[in-house]
Amino acid sequence: MNKKRKYLLFLIFSSVLFTSTIFAQTAGKISGRVIDADTGMPLPGANVMVAELETGSATDLEGNFAIMRIYPGKYTLKISFIGYAPLTINDVRVSIDKTTFVDVPMKVQGIETQEVVVTAKRPVVDKDKTFSSSSIESDEMKEIPMEGLRDVLDLNTSLERNANGTYSLRGGGSFDINFMIDGVTQENSNSGVPGTNYMGEKSNTSWKFDFNPLGVKQMELISGGFSAEYGNAQSGVVKVATKEGTVKFHGDIRIEVRPAGKYHFGDYLYSKNNFEWQKWGNLNSWFNADEFQLPESEQIGNEYSSNGVPYNLFTYDETTSEYLPYSVSIRDSLAANYYNTWVKTHTPEDANVDLITGYDWVIDSCLYTGSDSIPIYRKQWKTATTKNGNNNLGVYDYRDIPYVRTMFGFGGPIGKLQGWTFFLSGERRDKPTRLPTYEKTTLYENFNLTTVSKFTEKFRLRSMTQYQHSRGGIFSGSDDIRWASPVGNVSFHTGQQKYLLSTVAPKDEFSWIQSMTMTYVPRSETFYEATFSHTYERYEMNTVPLSTTVQVPQGDWDEDYTRLVWDPSGTLYNQDSRTHTWAFKGDFTHQFSSLNHLKGGIHGTQWNMHYNSVSSVYANAFIYKSGFAEWYEAAPYYFAAYFQDKMEYKGLIANIGVRAEGYNMNLDMPVDEYYPFYQGTDGASSTSVGNPETKKPSTHYALSPRLGLSFPIGERTAFRLQYGHFYAMPIFRHTISRSTWGGWIMYGNPDLDFRKTVSYEFGIQHSLMETHRLDIVAYYNDRTRQTVNIRRHFSMGSYLRSATDPYAATYVNTGYGATKGIEISLDKITPGRWKYRLKYSLSRTSSGAYGATEIWAEDDPKAPYDMRIYISRNNDNITSEDKTHSFSAFVSYTFPTKSGIHFLKIYPFQNLTAAMSYTAKSGIPFTYVTSYDEFFDVSNNRRYPIEYATDLSVSKDFKLAGYIFTFACRIQNLFNNKWLTPFDSSVETDDMQQWVETGMTWDNPKHPNHNYNYFRVYRNTPREIFFTVGIGF
Repeated sequence: MNKKRKYLLFLIFSSVLFTSTIFAQTAGKISGRVIDADTGMPLPGANVMVAELETGSATDLEGNFAIMRIYPGKYTLKISFIGYAPLTINDVRVSIDKTTFVDVPMKVQGIETQEVVVTAKRPVVDKDKTFSSSSIESDEMKEIPMEGLRDVLDLNTSLERNANGTYSLRGGGSFDINFMIDGVTQENSNSGVPGTNYMGEKSNTSWKFDFNPLGVKQMELISGGFSAEYGNAQSGVVKVATKEGTVKFHGDIRIEVRPAGKYHFGDYLYSKNNFEWQKWGNLNSWFNADEFQLPESEQIGNEYSSNGVPYNLFTYDETTSEYLPYSVSIRDSLAANYYNTWVKTHTPEDANVDLITGYDWVIDSCLYTGSDSIPIYRKQWKTATTKNGNNNLGVYDYRDIPYVRTMFGFGGPIGKLQGWTFFLSGERRDKPTRLPTYEKTTLYENFNLTTVSKFTEKFRLRSMTQYQHSRGGIFSGSDDIRWASPVGNVSFHTGQQKYLLSTVAPKDEFSWIQSMTMTYVPRSETFYEATFSHTYERYEMNTVPLSTTVQVPQGDWDEDYTRLVWDPSGTLYNQDSRTHTWAFKGDFTHQFSSLNHLKGGIHGTQWNMHYNSVSSVYANAFIYKSGFAEWYEAAPYYFAAYFQDKMEYKGLIANIGVRAEGYNMNLDMPVDEYYPFYQGTDGASSTSVGNPETKKPSTHYALSPRLGLSFPIGERTAFRLQYGHFYAMPIFRHTISRSTWGGWIMYGNPDLDFRKTVSYEFGIQHSLMETHRLDIVAYYNDRTRQTVNIRRHFSMGSYLRSATDPYAATYVNTGYGATKGIEISLDKITPGRWKYRLKYSLSRTSSGAYGATEIWAEDDPKAPYDMRIYISRNNDNITSEDKTHSFSAFVSYTFPTKSGIHFLKIYPFQNLTAAMSYTAKSGIPFTYVTSYDEFFDVSNNRRYPIEYATDLSVSKDFKLAGYIFTFACRIQNLFNNKWLTPFDSSVETDDMQQWVETGMTWDNPKHPNHNYNYFRVYRNTPREIFFTVGIGF
């Protein structure tokens, strides 16, 4: 058994031993008032119990009660009071961080009065909503046509999934969202390309968001301001509450498949119809190649050709039984050998390939000498069809791999211990990459074990143990064609990479999480919590040896396709990154009165980081080769304290708080930023290695006021106001990372300050027909101190970038931006066969920066201090994340038990649900001007076409022998809509201009770049059909 599996088993075992209670971050509260149904007078001392949890509270003198620490879900309340009929209220919903208000009228108990049972009516207006948020529960997730939680998030119009798989919320940055599972942040300490972090983020960094839906109880997205309890996030918070076990054992298992096929628009990449096969898949083309023509001095006789194809001719000597040269002008056997090698390296492994196996002598003509004729022979090449063996360059038929996904979720009691339960969920997903890659499939694994115990009424424990693994590529794994494979990425010249897949080896990303929370409840209105968590992230990418000997030597037959260029060679990237994250959170909560809910706490996190990576074939490029390389060790830490008071009055609910936080990158940084130590042997300076003296970076502090107000007006309307300051640490790629390439090519800035957003929001909720909720909100997010890239010129910089004035990229807090918008949503709240949610947002996101783009030391003679270059651009540029219009809709219809058409008591449609989701978004903005002399300050003044998508799912449940069997079909992109791939402004400006002026795209055979880009015209995935079978009990 390998070390990783042993470690996973140890974590699961330790989780069972050390169980803990619910996190405050994923808990809600039930509060209300118990009154006499006839007189309206309060009933002090009434007993209110949550049946499933065997916990509760007694009402005060005013009849008010509050039951805290309730996990999200549906519960049954049992209310009793001497002299009154017992009352049971079913289906009381509790949401994350929300208060569920329940008014309880009780009737005097008569002689024959029995227990009164009612069903809670879900309130249409959420009275204590002081900021914009949306939540979804497990039963709703079952109906949405989705693959994972990311597809659920995509239905929020304020959230945008970027091309490489990162997320932007209300125009914020890629890593401005705090994504938490049971209160534990999903860490992503390494987001850049190995060895070349300055290039940007790698693909699919949000893979941890795709938690197994069978293990989710509820998910909430806070897109507006959030309370002081949460920090280190500018844009918003995603909170996932996992399922818990119950007193009865229960579970689900599901298997989902998608047939193998081609999931991009355009022809198959290795089709014999492609231009390279039309030419070089024909042996005659090799005979015509100049490389196989003999020099005139070596030719014999006159050159001979037939139908434009040269041949060598021979005569036959019967005496020696040999064929003698008669007319020889080409190296035909060498051409045939090259042809064999070419077709083998260009044919997918295990596919049929036609190879030259030899030749027969055939008479071509006769030479007449007098009355005699001498036969002239030529070679007739023989072919045989065989299975192609292992393709050493990685070429394979990507259409042959199916999508397979297995999910399960099981829960129940732990032995016979009262109050001890567990829930174990897991998922394995093998998803073929849309375009061919080295790894062939993106593998995703997630296993989560939640255990809950109740030692006493005052002391409880809860634990979570989680294992996550993703195997994919640096430039692959995203649904966008540009980040689905290096073949679709402009950094690899797009389609020109398709015959060389082996250079970018797969990366493995692992995450192990353990968390434990201890809760002490001295009395019902007060409790203390202490949460400890540990996350271990490991990123691995190993260099694999490669060799050019498997290729045909370089020649015209390459047709500009990428090839291995030196031998020995190896895959381009190597990485060993390990991060231990230790976190502690202590909270104190006190229900001061029925009107005041006080909460305060402290939070601390430390990352112990080790990072080593290269982007070349040399593992020691950091020291003596000119390849890209990085190495660092650091121990950043973050700390915070907060206090908040939630006041709940009849006409006002206020959530007021303040958060103080700080951080330090805690690593060695150069004393002189213009003369840092450079350890390599290939830097710009041959006489100096810089100054090795170091210092520690500064500690940065921030104070965040938070205010949220809700003004309920009766039962039908509620206004809300929100204001707050929100801070986020700079990402490690900008602060700690250091890259070499003939000197420092990038040097992070450990002294970067907090990034800051000030958020303003005004909203209104209104009940329509007492069944629908209309929510309208206007917001403004003002971002300052954002991170931007500049160039620092110094002698230890990269001379390969500039031999006369070396420099390195670094980062400063001189960026700013703003997003303003309106969001409208309409939800059907009351239960019924029909369910639907409609959302629309209108927004505008702009950004800018100030200060120098390039800086030199003050006394640098190459560039005097007063000659710095300043950024010359507008203060209000539309960003690439801007989506002016965004609309989403989700509609479902369910046939309950014994409903729909029927025959002889058979109801074929009962327990069947059909659901559809629809999204429409503005196209991505881009810049196009006819003359920069006339329009020098224009940016992102045009947009690509609007993007539509429709998904459909149909599921059917059957009950048999105590089990529930599920059969489902899910169709993504039902109508096969196409989203035009944006052109890269740095290398595809001519293609952009041609499209704007003529409408011509890469799929047009007349386009000059058709051959290599025809499959990249549309970035989204064509129609996909998934089939699911499952069993539950």
